Amino acid sequence: MIIFKKLNFNASFLATEIRPDNEFGRILNKIARFLAIFGGFVLLTAALISLLSIFGRVVFSSPILGDFELVEIACAVSIGSFLPLCHLKNGNVIVDFITAKLSKRKINILDAISSFIFGSVALFFSCRMILGAQDMYLYREETMLLVFPIWIPFLPVIISFFLLSMCCFYTFILKISAILGRD
Repeated sequence: MIIFKKLNFNASFLATEIRPDNEFGRILNKIARFLAIFGGFVLLTAALISLLSIFGRVVFSSPILGDFELVEIACAVSIGSFLPLCHLKNGNVIVDFITAKLSKRKINILDAISSFIFGSVALFFSCRMILGAQDMYLYREETMLLVFPIWIPFLPVIISFFLLSMCCFYTFILKISAILGRD
């Protein structure tokens, strides 16, 4: 905290956590947290696979077959799993040097617009990934070394992007309520 004060950062945002005050928001928050924990376990598994493969390569001259395929799949699933909670916590990267001097109302307007656009894009991606997963299932696409069906890791990512779109539209409604003064 001392470092942040020296750099003129407001360190209070590090300790605060936004808790939704309605039932739908609490449910979204719980699901997003569960998905983020799942993503953390998947990422931890990818790190262990890498570690074991490097150890096997160095000690036994035999790495884990298809380790890069497994790590690639695990990273995609885990990144998708973190997105909904990141958006609910307002944790996306924001370049605020332009908006730093704007009023709270104008910032809420910009946040509402960005949440709506982000939600629309996430919904579009989830719909397109459903079609992509169907094609990969029909054409039996598999990874090169492990011969693992590619459509399977699409399922948690589709769920993540659909939940992300719900979180974006939820925050859009919250921002619109704040703009209209219905907090």
